[in-house]
Parts: sequence; structure tokens; C-alpha cells
Amino acid sequence: MKKSQDFNNNKVWISGATKPAELVSVSKSANGLLWLVAVAIIVAGVAITMYSDVLGASISFYSTSIAVVVVLLALVVARFTNQGRRFWAFFNASKLELAKVVWPTRKETMTITVMVIVVVIIFAILISIFGVIFENFIQYFLG
Repeated sequence: MKKSQDFNNNKVWISGATKPAELVSVSKSANGLLWLVAVAIIVAGVAITMYSDVLGASISFYSTSIAVVVVLLALVVARFTNQGRRFWAFFNASKLELAKVVWPTRKETMTITVMVIVVVIIFAILISIFGVIFENFIQYFLG
């Protein structure tokens, strides 16, 4: 790392510029309430999908859609908890780090792929040959 680069833990790098990372946190009681709401949404969704036949036959056709919507709603609520905010900041920092990766060219990828396939074929042939040799060896003594 160059000495001119100063990385702070509370900043996120965006193509050379920095922005402050999300440091806002909610109180402990509000955090607990948000988790309670997220769990309540999931429990309500499970109850709706389990008892859809009691509520009416038309709802049972949409039980998968209801489950997806319930999970997404619970994730949206959980995102605003302290743990969700930390995960979101980590996710954004990971995306930025992924943008810095130097990916191989198509030619390099194809070359390495062919090399891997050739090595796998060679080792498969060698293992098969050793298997035949050991099989014949064991058959000779047990034969």
C-alpha cells in the first residue's frame, strides 16, 4: 500500500474519492422493535400461507408469491436495524472492492480453462490406469 493512500475505517472509496460510511445507528429499544417487527412479518406470512385454505381457496394459489413478499418485507425492515446497517455498509464496501479487481481477459480465461480440462483428462486417464493395474494385481493374488 502506498504511503500517500490513507484508508480510514469509516470511509468508503468510490473511484478515488471517499464518502463517509453509514455510521447512523438506532437506539437499542428501536433496534429490538425493528427485529420484533421483522419476526412478526415472517410469522404472519407463515400463518397466512399455512392457513390459506381456511382463508379461502383463491389465496392458496398465491402462497409462493406471498412467501416471497413476506421475506422481502422482513429483509427491508431488518435492513434498518443496527446489524442491517452494518451489513449494508459491508456490502457496499465489498462492491467497491470488487470494482477494483483486475479481471483476466477472455483469451486468458479460455487458455486457463483449456489447461484445466487437459490436466483433468490426464489425471483421469492416470487414475484409470492405476485402477486397472491394481485390479489385475489383486486378481492375480486372489484369482
